[in-house]
Amino acid sequence: MPTFFRRNRSGEDNRSEVPEKAGFEQPRNVCRGVFFTVLLLLFCSAFPPAVPLFAEPPAYTLAAYPTNDPKKVYEVLKPLADYISAATGWTVRMVVTRNYEEIIRRLADGSVDIAMLSAASYVRFGPSVPGLSYVATYMEEEGGEITPFYHSVILCLADSAVTGLEGLEGKRFAFTDRYSTSGYIVPLLLFRDRGIDPETFFGKIFFVGKHDAVIEALKARSVEGGAVSSGTLAAAEGTEGNIFRVLASSEPIPLDAIAAGKRVPQEHVQLLQEVLPRLGPDSAPMEAVRFHLQWPAAGFAVLGDSFYDPLRRALGTGD
Repeated sequence: MPTFFRRNRSGEDNRSEVPEKAGFEQPRNVCRGVFFTVLLLLFCSAFPPAVPLFAEPPAYTLAAYPTNDPKKVYEVLKPLADYISAATGWTVRMVVTRNYEEIIRRLADGSVDIAMLSAASYVRFGPSVPGLSYVATYMEEEGGEITPFYHSVILCLADSAVTGLEGLEGKRFAFTDRYSTSGYIVPLLLFRDRGIDPETFFGKIFFVGKHDAVIEALKARSVEGGAVSSGTLAAAEGTEGNIFRVLASSEPIPLDAIAAGKRVPQEHVQLLQEVLPRLGPDSAPMEAVRFHLQWPAAGFAVLGDSFYDPLRRALGTGD
């Protein structure tokens, strides 16, 4: 039988053998415990923690605009979201917006927190988004080197009778979107530098939305000319061969910017600036870009907001 149920020889319960003074120790211990508890509460109220104890990890929404098929863009975004989540401990959701306008609007209203923006969208509309912060610049590989630049190219089919920009006069022409850097804004500057007003020069202008849609329109001979990014041209030549003729190419354009909205504190912006440059060309997120979009993705670099100043000046949005 267990000892705590055993009685002594006199029939008394063993518990009665505890000295009487022990009965007076318990209230003293209770008082001491209450004293230290109150002291701890007073200390915590005087020095509240900067971050609540046992706080949930932040949840952020990562967004991209549909430069190509939205399903392909989503498949590109997913490995990047997974990487950021694993590297930071955050919950990272994903969304592919319908267009450029939506991604800017959602950054402004806080329903998107981290976004990949075209250089022109970042430069033109960034100042209108409260609390927007530069994070990093997307990089590509060109000629065996990693670069933060790309080009806008004006194309026609290689078997076309058109051999120069002047040959497109009166023809049908395809841009991507009015907010696209290489699909509209830079080509517009390129035409105007040559004294060409697209509104009067072309027979008809189409805005087809996406870069690969311009390629498809050219292949279908629905248009005689079109404007796309150099990365889109490289991808098309990789699958279709050399079926296009480059009529003009722009000066180097800064590649896309990663930006963070007002809900992302500066310490989290800095953490992103630490983890994103660790992605090399052979990382899963960059391999996803190359596989789904056929762009020569090479990673990210923190170049600073001022990297986009030359584009600001070209667009008339900076000093």
